[in-house]
Amino acid sequence: MADVTYPIAASDADRPLRGILFLLLATTLFPLQDVIIKSLSDGCAVHQIVFIRGVFALPIVATLAWADGAFRDFQLGSIWLQFLRAGTAFTSYLVYYMALASIGLAETAAITFSTPLFVTVPAAIFLGERIGFPRWFAVALGLTGVLIVVQPGSSVFEPAAVLALLAAVSYAVSIIVTRKIGSRINGGATTLFTVAFFILAGAVLGLIFARADAAGAHPSLAFLYRQWIWPAGGDWWLFVGLGCISGIGFFALTQAYRSAESSVVTPFEYTYLPWAVLWGYVFFGALPGTATWIGLAFIVGAGLFIIYRETSRGRKMVRHKGLGIMRQR
Repeated sequence: MADVTYPIAASDADRPLRGILFLLLATTLFPLQDVIIKSLSDGCAVHQIVFIRGVFALPIVATLAWADGAFRDFQLGSIWLQFLRAGTAFTSYLVYYMALASIGLAETAAITFSTPLFVTVPAAIFLGERIGFPRWFAVALGLTGVLIVVQPGSSVFEPAAVLALLAAVSYAVSIIVTRKIGSRINGGATTLFTVAFFILAGAVLGLIFARADAAGAHPSLAFLYRQWIWPAGGDWWLFVGLGCISGIGFFALTQAYRSAESSVVTPFEYTYLPWAVLWGYVFFGALPGTATWIGLAFIVGAGLFIIYRETSRGRKMVRHKGLGIMRQR
């Protein structure tokens, strides 16, 4: 689910244990969504999955937005910035799952969790934030980790890893745009806009690739080029599962960031990674190699350091809205 950023009342942001438990619920559920989509990647098109998932998620999102008062205070800010934010989030989502069609859950998640690294440079350029040496060092450390996982130029290089990297970069842009819009938006209204955009964009891609021929294409490209099909009976249950995971996961993330400040709960998003490793092994018999483990340590260490530096400097956007990575799901 893309970008669940809600204003936090001062009286609500004082229950860190509650926030952490809700966040852990989300990190437990969302890797299962990756498993379902990876299992569907052999038959369905990625844009069809985006479309159907959005249709199932829309009523849940609308209900939560209504409960949050989004319809009473419908604020979207700049419509063009909203389109840019939703478009980059959609791109991130699309290429993330295209990558999953070819590489493991752990590798894809590890690369994508480099998102905070790619927020740093645009923040300096477009928002005028001052970036000190420690953060530049963290960026260099994290990018080194990405290179270790991706292994460009080696015999084991998988082009789909570049898609996971593109997912991180695209979502970093959406975070920067969200910062740019700032307090002029309502979280529930923004999320409704995003889900509606995902449904529309999925439908448009379905029309574009209606006559595509995926024969002989790389698995990631075949996932994109594939025509829409009527899902088999059992697959509909998987789509229902996607809708439930999205709804419950969305609710859990919302409650996590309502119950505690982002600086408390955001580091726990990295518990997503052990689940990705576990489910990758349980469902697909795949375990990360040594290079992935080393690169993952670099990426996580750099990401946590950036979150710590942002928080210690008292940046309001990080304390209240965070650098959450899972919110692109």
